[in-house]
Amino acid sequence: MAPHVNLGALLQAEFQEDVAHREDGLCVVGIFGKSSTQTGPLKGSLINTLADKHIFSLFGESEEGDSADSHIEAFYDQENRVLYLLLSSVCDSRQLLRACRSLSAGISHSDAHDFWKGLDRQHCLHLLYMFSVCHVLLLVHPSQTFDVTHDRLFRALDALRQKVLPLIRAAIKECAVSKEWKLNCRPCPPRLLFVFQMTATLKVSGNGSDSGGNPDKPKKHSPRRRLQHALEDQIYRIFRKSRVLTNQSSNCLFTVPANQAFVYVIPAADKDPVGTLLGQLRSNCILSEQDTTPALSGPRRYQQMRRSARQPSGESTSMLIGSQLVDCSLKEFLWQHVELVLTKKGFDDSVGRNPQPSHFELPTYTKWVQVASRLYQVLITNTDEELAELATKVQSQVKVLDGFLDADTKYSENRCQKALPLAHSAYQSNLPHNYTTTVHKNQLAQALRVYSQHARGVAFQRYALQLHEDCYKFWSNGHQLCEERSLTDQHCVHKFHLLPQPGQKLFLENIY
Repeated sequence: MAPHVNLGALLQAEFQEDVAHREDGLCVVGIFGKSSTQTGPLKGSLINTLADKHIFSLFGESEEGDSADSHIEAFYDQENRVLYLLLSSVCDSRQLLRACRSLSAGISHSDAHDFWKGLDRQHCLHLLYMFSVCHVLLLVHPSQTFDVTHDRLFRALDALRQKVLPLIRAAIKECAVSKEWKLNCRPCPPRLLFVFQMTATLKVSGNGSDSGGNPDKPKKHSPRRRLQHALEDQIYRIFRKSRVLTNQSSNCLFTVPANQAFVYVIPAADKDPVGTLLGQLRSNCILSEQDTTPALSGPRRYQQMRRSARQPSGESTSMLIGSQLVDCSLKEFLWQHVELVLTKKGFDDSVGRNPQPSHFELPTYTKWVQVASRLYQVLITNTDEELAELATKVQSQVKVLDGFLDADTKYSENRCQKALPLAHSAYQSNLPHNYTTTVHKNQLAQALRVYSQHARGVAFQRYALQLHEDCYKFWSNGHQLCEERSLTDQHCVHKFHLLPQPGQKLFLENIY
């Protein structure tokens, strides 16, 4: 099997599992988010770190070539029973650059807007797919600040999911999965974790002391860990206020753990390599002096850290060295959530007085591929004739996203709708009851000048055409002057009327 492949190719391939692992469960981890303009892809390097293998190139090379379309790449870690799905979209710097290159120089404002909104809708459908097939999701931020636009994105995805749930149920009704999976259209309410990248502009002291406190008394938590706690509180408060998170996890698009850490901050790279190596050597020496038990490596190290620190489950991502908790690695942070999936314990993230247990299923690789393939056809590719009708209906429901994500169009339409009455008044000002084509064109030009002073945005051209049609209808509906000239070269003073055709008789009583 290739190190990482496109998800469509993985679902179509006839992958033969080992007999020893054929009946084992599979945990699916999805990674999405934004990337910065750095040299290496942040999201791809996360999978390299989690799998302890060089899977994704440091230069971000993709099998999709120069295409700006969203796509999902997959890596199957069969040894640890984890399938990683990596979403690349216009939120990534390289995909954004490809999209900019694909735009022609003379494209209009409205066409460019439609192009970008098409990519946004495509990104949302890929996200909806990942929220429907994953157990754990990692949302990656290229900085240490939470992007509040994700709140609007998740509300849009939740609204879209409620619209297409009947269609997804019809697509997977023949799959060999549990009744709860078919009803809720996902193996479980996925748990969403957040990964932030600390930038070099945020510098913290090494001993964890703050300038406002006692420098002789070090803090229990490191500055990075206190930042993680602050981000957790901020994110939870935002999502609860907007009702993205509610008491019952089964009704939510995703969940966050109530008694475990769900935010991890990747420290910034130190510009002093010698100091970095000395710090690592110093920490290793402290570990070897204080810990007499054999060191564990890999996914189970967090259990040893939890026992040594003697902290509750919410503090299970750090270990006690001296008087300060030392932060854990990214793999240890993620694996405590993956272990809950692989041991079939599931997520109990409902809160409140009467929390309702949510459904959970750990599928085998074969069952997961069967469901994921049908959802891939319905939500993304639409190449299967059997599911073509369902896929077409799903595309018709995507318009629900515009109310959440297309704020530019809403603003532009409101401005243009307010400008139209002003333009109509400018057209009808100082007009005689009947007037010629020349007067009509002059008044129309005046109306367009007034319209252009107030109208803005992508809807400008559409409402300008509507102004043309409205003015023409007003002129042609009883206000058009007959422009035929008499024998003395004078305009007819009557409104527009029909003249007799050649060969027809002219009755004098019609003239007088």
